[in-house]
Amino acid sequence: MSNYFIDMLSEEEQKLIYYVPTFPEFLKKVERDFADMPATGDGKITYTFKELVSRVAKRRAVLAANGVKPGDKVGVLARNDLDAMEWFLAVPSYGAILTMLPVQLGQEQVTGISMKFGFSLIVAADEFKELTSQVKCTVVSSTTISDTEEAYGEVKKESVAAIYFTGGTTGAPKGAILTHGALMRGALNGCYHPHGAIGQRCMVILPMSHIFGSVMGFLSVLYSGSLAFAITDMRAAVGQIPVLRPTYLVLVPGLVEIILSIAKMKGKAFLGDLKSMNVGAAPVPPRLIKYAAEFGIDLYPGYGLTEGANLTSANINIAEKPDSMGMIYPEQEYKVVDGELWIKGDNVMLGYAGNPEETAKVLEDGWLKTGDLVRFDEEGFIYITGRIKNLIILSNGENVSPEEIEDAFCKNDMVKDCLAREMEVNGATVIGIEILPFEPAIAGMSPEDVQKAMEKIADEVNASLPAFKRVSKVIVRTEDFPRTGSMKIARNLVK
Repeated sequence: MSNYFIDMLSEEEQKLIYYVPTFPEFLKKVERDFADMPATGDGKITYTFKELVSRVAKRRAVLAANGVKPGDKVGVLARNDLDAMEWFLAVPSYGAILTMLPVQLGQEQVTGISMKFGFSLIVAADEFKELTSQVKCTVVSSTTISDTEEAYGEVKKESVAAIYFTGGTTGAPKGAILTHGALMRGALNGCYHPHGAIGQRCMVILPMSHIFGSVMGFLSVLYSGSLAFAITDMRAAVGQIPVLRPTYLVLVPGLVEIILSIAKMKGKAFLGDLKSMNVGAAPVPPRLIKYAAEFGIDLYPGYGLTEGANLTSANINIAEKPDSMGMIYPEQEYKVVDGELWIKGDNVMLGYAGNPEETAKVLEDGWLKTGDLVRFDEEGFIYITGRIKNLIILSNGENVSPEEIEDAFCKNDMVKDCLAREMEVNGATVIGIEILPFEPAIAGMSPEDVQKAMEKIADEVNASLPAFKRVSKVIVRTEDFPRTGSMKIARNLVK
């Protein structure tokens, strides 16, 4: 239902926010429509859209001067600073293929990825120069900028724009190949805001090597004529909220917890002009939506995956349907096959770089098999019920989705996070749950009382579940779960 999203925009906004299929057309559009409005900044320097587009053209000139040709692959290794933002736009608008490299990589990994992808050039911040010392290609500093401008490259909607690493939490990371059209579709989807789209302010907190951070957290901001603040330290960014005064943020649930906890200590004024948060990349517990509402903040959950240019659905009906991931974004086909969501559209990847076997597992006649188990209600709202790869296969042949059990526990305000998995009791394999309590809810309680409280919650949840899904063992965690880069629980690391 496309009107669900389009109706969020005013008639004037609808005239300025429309689909463009390539990075060159995107840059021409934002320069034409928002020329003198602020585009990027870091609290000290601010560039208008006209200035940003010119600087991006000067970055393209650096690519040309270093012999980069259209279709060549370019890696960028830098934090979310103003330089990185400009390189993110320069590489695909030149006609080259971008890979934003996670800054957590080691020297051996950078070297290996450079060889595997065949980079012609790596753009690296000076602090990461040592990590690129063994690569065979040319390396230039991310601060390098030319005095002259280079024209846009010849690209089409179907041209490859970027290769993104998937999370790789259960194996070696794969590189999802995304076209210009896919990234532009994702960026447009991120523009739909019920609080108004144009002229907002957003801190680019999540790493731009992550699809959620770069598409909704950066591209969508520019797409809607809003100001993107460069943030080089994800956790230290929290302290900059009252200074930069963003009107909305794009975050993962773990960071929302941190921000709201500090706001509770310092007072609502700490949040400045913040009106909403778009949250994804990990499950969003309804408790978090209620917590944000206490500060007058609307928290909008969304769902997507790297292979689908990040944005598949989003929910603004948070009061009526806090458990839902909302409606499917426009211009996507979808179907449910044996409980699994399949999607199709110009946002879907071309495949995994150099990995036809893995590509064949997830792409079929243009359909992307998401690996997510879902259901839709009568109004078309989507609910994620689990991941196929996480299914627990019981000895009686029953399949149990751990996420379904976890969601039931996370509805309780005393539960911050949890993980359902196979455990052993008296030599028998059973379903168990590890619970990380919500600290404010257990303040002053003894460990024994906390254990009893969590077991009581388990009894309540079990009463709503069929016998084969019930939890037989409860473990209370006193420290956080191991996490991935997007702050999801790293299931494979929990023993």
